Amino acid sequence: MWNLFNKKNKTDGEHRTLQLITDKKMPFGYVEAYKSLRTNLDFMAGSMDVHTLVITSTLPEESKSNVAVNLALTLAESGKKVALVDCDLRKPVLHRYLKAGHNVKGVSNVLSNQCTLDEALHELKEMNHLTFLPAGTPPPNPSEMLSQHQMQAMVDALREKFDIVIFDAPPVSVVTDAAVIGRYVDGAMFVVRSDFAPADAVRSAVKKLQDAGVKVLGSVLTRYDMKKALKGSAYAYSYSYNYNYSNSQSADAEA
Repeated sequence: MWNLFNKKNKTDGEHRTLQLITDKKMPFGYVEAYKSLRTNLDFMAGSMDVHTLVITSTLPEESKSNVAVNLALTLAESGKKVALVDCDLRKPVLHRYLKAGHNVKGVSNVLSNQCTLDEALHELKEMNHLTFLPAGTPPPNPSEMLSQHQMQAMVDALREKFDIVIFDAPPVSVVTDAAVIGRYVDGAMFVVRSDFAPADAVRSAVKKLQDAGVKVLGSVLTRYDMKKALKGSAYAYSYSYNYNYSNSQSADAEA
């Protein structure tokens, strides 16, 4: 039996910082991986009518929030109207990452009728005019709140306002929130950190979503060391030479 929470790395700090594609120091391959992911999502949006998407993972610290933010930024960069929604009502952090202020109203406040959706939305002009909806005030019963009919109404309203809506949800193996949110949206994107969660745990988490009626559209591999994997191959040399990508940093998203 695997222990889900024995994977700890004090150097990760994934929950404290984001590696944004807007940072000019990011390697070429890192940025290109998100553009490839955007292309795949554009195809799904056209062929499968995918406009609302929940992003989750098996465990914490698999870079799912990093994927959610960077995918939203990449889509906004292409001219789409994009909303990023922090649906971690228990431990919200995206408002700090994105410098949206403290004690900001968000999802929980909209669902409890403390404010309107428009009052809770934040346009991040310095981030490709991405629109952000914070988690809001942590409620005592997040799963129950997300299960209310108001959640469906909020998702429908966001769908009307934006081309793409991305929901960043807690890990599947921790709470049921991602499965609850998944029932309201067009599909789920599952983030898997390379050499982290046991394969059986990943399969079990995906099955939980599917059993809840969530359409799992695909997966994103994070923390994959592309340079190490391709070491010694002609492709690795060509890639490094032609694009000046000799940084040893792992690509965080691999579509």
